[in-house]
Amino acid sequence: MDSIAAALANPTVYWTYFALCFAVLVLPMIALAWWYHANIHKTPGGRALMRRQYEVGVSRRPTDAGRMLRAAVEMGGDIESDVYGAPVRRMQHRVYVVTGVWLAMVAVMFGILIWADTVNHATG
Repeated sequence: MDSIAAALANPTVYWTYFALCFAVLVLPMIALAWWYHANIHKTPGGRALMRRQYEVGVSRRPTDAGRMLRAAVEMGGDIESDVYGAPVRRMQHRVYVVTGVWLAMVAVMFGILIWADTVNHATG
């Protein structure tokens, strides 16, 4: 572990690793969003789900947050109840798995960066 901290003490390695961390933070979510939107419309249930989401709409007003949250929770429950069909439920489960793995990767990668930064500042 000391070799990781020592390597990250080098500014070039530090900023390269930081750029990699940032790429892992952003790029998988862009890819997941692209994949989801490219595939959700392929089934009647997916089209119905997107129609419902469109009807709920998106608003930046804080007063609409509760309404949108309730609608999202209802749609999630409907997906789990197979209202939109098994393919939509499977897609949603894939999204959960990918998001969980992504979250763990981001936590580990940035955790290493924070830990090495703390070690390097403590040792001078």
